Amino acid sequence: PDFRLWLTSMPSKAFPVPVLQTGIKLTQEPPAGLKANLKRTLLDITPEQYEACSKPRAFKKLLFGLAFYHALILERRQFGAIGWNIPYEWMNSDLKTGMMQLKMYLEEQPTVPYETLNSVVGDITYGGRATDAWDKRTNLSVLRRYFTPEALQDSYQYVQGSDVYRAPAEGDLDSVREYIETLPLDDAPEVFGLHPNASISLQAKVSGDL
Repeated sequence: PDFRLWLTSMPSKAFPVPVLQTGIKLTQEPPAGLKANLKRTLLDITPEQYEACSKPRAFKKLLFGLAFYHALILERRQFGAIGWNIPYEWMNSDLKTGMMQLKMYLEEQPTVPYETLNSVVGDITYGGRATDAWDKRTNLSVLRRYFTPEALQDSYQYVQGSDVYRAPAEGDLDSVREYIETLPLDDAPEVFGLHPNASISLQAKVSGDL
């Protein structure tokens, strides 16, 4: 009663089956919804990391755009083939790598290298997991909405015609977390660049899984 043994393993045929049968299995799933995903991402960032760039405005705006992009492409999977032809397993390590690349290119270049960022982050870091040609094209199209010069403006909208989803004004980390709290719990299909009718197929899929 006073002893617990924690085991982690990659998928392996050599792992003892009785241990799996008698043990308690734990899995870590990404949070559901853009708001929950963004909250987790911003909780993993320290104030020191958030302020550690010589181009603070560009870094903070594009960092939030990257976090939003990461949450969005994960949530698109719930729409099935409407979201992605293949449901890719993007992970938090992809987001961490993208953040490191963003900071590195901002520090090393005199101006913001948007084309380079879109290519490295979208085509290599995230696009390297995509195997379908149309998914690769869609992925780059999604990222270009967040890695663009207009994204540095406070009036820039992630979703056209809606002031709800945007990069918050330049400030400290707490102000960004406060902005995330104002986001709705339910995300409309338009946020993902999909037709409003996409929610019908999503609801049918959810109903079928229950």
